[in-house]
Amino acid sequence: MIHENIIKANEIIGLDAVKALGKRGFSAEYASTSQDALKRILEIIPQNASVGIPGTVTIRDIGALDALKERGNKIFQHWGQMSDKERRDARFLENTADVFLTSANALTRDGEIINIDGTGNRVAGMAWGNGLVLFVIGINKLAFDLSDGIKRARSATIPNAIRQNEETACVKAGHCVNCRDDKSMCRAILILERPVKGRQYHIIIVGENLGY
Repeated sequence: MIHENIIKANEIIGLDAVKALGKRGFSAEYASTSQDALKRILEIIPQNASVGIPGTVTIRDIGALDALKERGNKIFQHWGQMSDKERRDARFLENTADVFLTSANALTRDGEIINIDGTGNRVAGMAWGNGLVLFVIGINKLAFDLSDGIKRARSATIPNAIRQNEETACVKAGHCVNCRDDKSMCRAILILERPVKGRQYHIIIVGENLGY
């Protein structure tokens, strides 16, 4: 059970990040728990909307994928067993959905959203696409500044590589080695400083540790 002092501290930190995001033009809010965040996701996303969900552990862990499926939303995702063509097609469809539902690798206290990607589909969907970009970000993703945020984003590659059974150099070393080999999963970094023109963004910061 989380101690009440930690709960209060997370709220103070989370609300401060919400304020920083607001100053940059993002719509943002704070949710104390993942259950609260899931409730808000279902309120924000219309029942008739299509939803693209890239390779995000957070969204699946809080039950959003199952909840959206159960109520009838059309889901595009490249998760699970697929052929290369099916996976490529699914990635494209994710970015054309009415809502792009994802998380972030890091969020600075100044409101910069940082993501690192190997294929490029996820960062592409965050920057350009059809409709709303909805981020759900655990309190563990908050970083002090941009440099700290990029380090945090790179560190998330290790558990992600393990999940995908990839023997990257960072998995072998136990830390980022800024590798240059063919197995590298750190190939594109996106830093959202402000909402991209023509896109809607909404960020839910959750007072729990979520994802990598």
